[in-house]
Amino acid sequence: MPADDAARPVPHLAPGVTVDPSTLEILPAEPHHARGVVELRDALARWMQARGIDQWREGEFAQQHVEQEIARGEWWVMTDPREPERVLASVRVIWEDLPIWGEQPEPAGYIHGVAVDRALRGTGTGTRLIRVAERAIAASGRSISRLDCDESNPVLEPFYAGLGYTPRGAVDFDVPGMDYRVRVLRMERTLRPGGGPVTKHGASAPR
Repeated sequence: MPADDAARPVPHLAPGVTVDPSTLEILPAEPHHARGVVELRDALARWMQARGIDQWREGEFAQQHVEQEIARGEWWVMTDPREPERVLASVRVIWEDLPIWGEQPEPAGYIHGVAVDRALRGTGTGTRLIRVAERAIAASGRSISRLDCDESNPVLEPFYAGLGYTPRGAVDFDVPGMDYRVRVLRMERTLRPGGGPVTKHGASAPR
């Protein structure tokens, strides 16, 4: 999983160019990023399926739906500086998640769509995505951040626990529009009150 270590080559850039991902901004997504969000998700789904990991499946995201979500201000992305339409990392924040969390008495933000191009594995990008999402949640006046992960994935729970998240039970989830079900572990973290807005430089978010 993501960790703060040395920069690695990014294949989408010119040959031989090494980019420190911490210099790449995480910005609120714009409509033209929708295709890149879908392509990144599908690429990671294919990678997982090829290795027998039935966590994501190609085709789960529809571009028109992502466009609508972007219009609502739900997505943040990191893009390739040489190919601005290409999304290297993404995260989504929503304000309720009834299928997984049901009705909850306290307001919270729900983190979804955390995706990092395999070329950026081990660069801390996943951690940065989570922190940017948390800042968006705190800036909305909410003090609880919630997320979920595939219970069968042995890496994700300790990764999120390392970021301060506590397990809150597991539930079965029917993936919308897809004929399969996953069991997901719910996790949450209490945020500091009065968090500032998500700024242009997502890299400045606490790790």
